[in-house]
Amino acid sequence: MVSWLLIQVFTFFLDIFTLLGVMNSDKDLEIIVLRQQVRILQRKVKSPPVISDPERIILAILTDKLNQSTRDARRRLDQVMMVFKPETVLGWHRELVLRKWTFKQKGKPGRPAIPSELETLILRLAKENMRWGYDKIRGRAAQAWL
Repeated sequence: MVSWLLIQVFTFFLDIFTLLGVMNSDKDLEIIVLRQQVRILQRKVKSPPVISDPERIILAILTDKLNQSTRDARRRLDQVMMVFKPETVLGWHRELVLRKWTFKQKGKPGRPAIPSELETLILRLAKENMRWGYDKIRGRAAQAWL
């Protein structure tokens, strides 16, 4: 699994580096050829392709970058995305972001609860000694509890 992932990442970066050296007109022609091949495959294959998680992540990140970089992003995504719906891929991106920012909490948040006997004692002291302040009640409760 790890070696397959490394191969996918390596080929992805190799594709990027080869595109850097290609002229814009050649890129446009290559895009047209690739789109035509995708249309042919869409006609031949009836079910959507099953892709792996790393492929899904790469596609989601690239789609989000395209969504951020173009002016009329929604229309552009509809033109570019041929195999998957733009909503699907953007949903993958949302899930990816949600997974990044989730973490498990270590116990309950807030102050730990006090024993019920201590709570009863504090309330009784407060009722019996109406003129006492918070500090005096706290001190007396601590003395009585110990």
